[in-house]
Amino acid sequence: MKTLICFPSSGSSSSLFAPWKLFFEQKNIALICPEYPARGRRFNDPPTKSIDALAQDMMHQLQDELKNNEDYHLFGHSLGGIVAYELALKIQQSPYKAPKSIFISSSHAPHKREETSLKSHLSDSELIVALKQIGGLKQEVLNHPELMELVLPIIRADLALNEHYQISKKVPLSCPITTIHGTDDPVVKLEYIKEWKHYSEDYQHINWPGDHFYFQPDLERFLTALATSLEAVYKRD
Repeated sequence: MKTLICFPSSGSSSSLFAPWKLFFEQKNIALICPEYPARGRRFNDPPTKSIDALAQDMMHQLQDELKNNEDYHLFGHSLGGIVAYELALKIQQSPYKAPKSIFISSSHAPHKREETSLKSHLSDSELIVALKQIGGLKQEVLNHPELMELVLPIIRADLALNEHYQISKKVPLSCPITTIHGTDDPVVKLEYIKEWKHYSEDYQHINWPGDHFYFQPDLERFLTALATSLEAVYKRD
């Protein structure tokens, strides 16, 4: 059975992908969604201080899966894109089998991470306006002061991870990379997503109508296309 391992965006938990599970079960694809510290079922864990530490945490969570599974793919959305990349680098330096492919969604290439208007130093009101623009959070959450008091520190910590992330050189992966961009994304630029072409000899790109969370309005259509893209990886082997 194929396995898809998914990594969420800033401020999100593994629940971002909960609506995907039944669809992929029907396609005979297992869905695994490790949890970042400080949210979801790990709400009481302290947040990590760097992308490298977060990728190491994911490596630890997934070690049994990586040890026993040779037919898996990675999908990272927004912050999750760079987490998936750093995890793949760690896997390349380990005895584990590399992923069959990586899907990078709404996420600038590693050497273009600073090119974003979504910054941790924004005031609460500025950050809430930005979050409304990119989508992802339900309106009832955005309009609930007590909930936002819990959510905003997590989002800020994740944005800071991105701001402090640096690479010394472009290290390519041994597996194919497919990038996906919402054509109306207000914070992620197409030209900086396409810079992922430097990180794999097998690179493809998909434009999808919508904002930063382009997959949410017509989820079944998107997941059908994603499942088709997973199958296409094997045809390219």
